[in-house]
Amino acid sequence: MTTATLPCSFIAVEQMDTYCVLISSRVVYFLKPGYYVDRDAIFLEVKYDDLYHCLVSRDHGKVYVQLTKKADNTSSGVAIPGTSHQKPMVHVKSESLAVKITQEINYAKSLYYEQQLMLPPSENEDYLLLES
Repeated sequence: MTTATLPCSFIAVEQMDTYCVLISSRVVYFLKPGYYVDRDAIFLEVKYDDLYHCLVSRDHGKVYVQLTKKADNTSSGVAIPGTSHQKPMVHVKSESLAVKITQEINYAKSLYYEQQLMLPPSENEDYLLLES
């Protein structure tokens, strides 16, 4: 089954004091603050293909959004046996905001996988006529 390339669309954005979270239909970006956005502003990028799950984490009284994702390939190209994953954590100022961001990311990821399961539209699509 071939998958059609779907355009990337904007789903949500959350502005923090020290960074911004941009949630799209294919990837989530954590961006440094600034008046314009370029590739250098991205300090964490996670594609939904690589994301296992997103959850709220607490450590030493601080709240974080934790993204469990596939580990980046090593330069050697040698596969390591077992499940390889990374768990980057981003500090969030309040638990309610961490919950909101986590829900938005998980929702966008579920939409992404739903789109992957859909059959691509056909150019010569036959329409099913229902007769009563």
